[in-house]
Amino acid sequence: MTAKISRLSHRLFRCLCAVLAALLLLSTPAFAAGSEPATTQSLAELQKRYDKIEAELKENEKKLNKVNSEKKAQKKVVNNIYGKITETSNQINQLSSRIDLLNVNITNTSNQIGVITSQIKTLDGQIKATETAISEKETALAETYALLKARIRAMYMAGNGSTLEFLLTSQDFSTLMTRAELLKRVAQHDNDLMATIESDIGELETLEASLNSSREQAQGKRDQLDSKKEALNSQKKDVQSSTAQLTAKQKEIKAQYNEAKQELNSLDKESAEYAARIRKQEEELEKANKEIENRLKQDGSKTTDPKGNVTGSTKMIFPLKCSGVYISSPYGYRTHPITGVYKLHSGTDFCAPNIYQKPIYAVRDGVVYIQEVHTAYGNYIVIDHGDGISTLYAHCDSVSVKKGDKVTQGQVIGRVGSTGYATGPHLHFEVRVNGTTTDPMKGYLTLPK
Repeated sequence: MTAKISRLSHRLFRCLCAVLAALLLLSTPAFAAGSEPATTQSLAELQKRYDKIEAELKENEKKLNKVNSEKKAQKKVVNNIYGKITETSNQINQLSSRIDLLNVNITNTSNQIGVITSQIKTLDGQIKATETAISEKETALAETYALLKARIRAMYMAGNGSTLEFLLTSQDFSTLMTRAELLKRVAQHDNDLMATIESDIGELETLEASLNSSREQAQGKRDQLDSKKEALNSQKKDVQSSTAQLTAKQKEIKAQYNEAKQELNSLDKESAEYAARIRKQEEELEKANKEIENRLKQDGSKTTDPKGNVTGSTKMIFPLKCSGVYISSPYGYRTHPITGVYKLHSGTDFCAPNIYQKPIYAVRDGVVYIQEVHTAYGNYIVIDHGDGISTLYAHCDSVSVKKGDKVTQGQVIGRVGSTGYATGPHLHFEVRVNGTTTDPMKGYLTLPK
């Protein structure tokens, strides 16, 4: 629009110059008296003036082209900044997912370390018990072996004749039978001693084999434990590194948001470029809104109340506790002042004096369903409260919860900011029933007095 006006002004200016030149020619003495030197001088002067004006027009044209080029470059800069914001948002979300996964792995590894440590303790107990059993068995074997050696020595010293003599010196048959039974029992005792020794040796070998096996298992578990501890330390270092990267990216995206807002504000508010950028922001907000709705409908909780009334043991508390809170933009359909598009504002915007970085509170108990960074919503949180009711908190400066966290009513979940498509610090708050937005101020929240 401005370029068209400028070009039209240039054409009018050139026409005025031509008319002025003609009037000057008609009013000079050369036309009246036919004096050749005066005519030549007047034409030369007029040509000089014309050339000067032409040079000025060309210079102005160059300036205009430079301005137009700068505007195009500025538009490109704005688009590039928002492109970087999208990329940085993706990086932040990937880092958050990485940290979440690492924390899960750390928990699993810690649990595995606990199991292995318990197994090592059990094996150490088995080893100690086996060592005690071996010691006892070795003592018993030594005692039995000593008895056997004593019997063999006694038999050797007595010789075979003593046994026959013992039987033949019997006074009667009864004594003979008694002595024979006695000799039989002595022999059986000797056989039992041999059998006991043989059995004890077998048990001792079994115990020693079991001891060696337990020791090998225990050593294997200790090696496994060392490996798990090394993995745990590596995972913890990875979390520290990823957290440092995440913090840096969060600072980076804040700077990018501010840069984009400054560039956007520097555009002419009446320009097509400004309207196109605002229109694109509105489209991206609508797209993000549908994505969140689809995710909640897919695997969020479902309400049993067809009207979507608030259920449960607790009502919602107000998400802010700062004074002077007011609604800067209500829920509902509206005509955008710049794009002229009639569309839904999916939440209620709350603002207050000095609201920047004020705490944001969970309105009810629930589980963090989404915690991400989005080009449009900025840092935002979605909490699933069960029974199909969920709430969204957008444009946070920072968040203090992560996906999967259980939160209680009144718990601080983040702080007010202006990340994403926000003209200033405020809280964009949504209530969703089965994923679909509804007016937070109708049956859910009451503006504090």
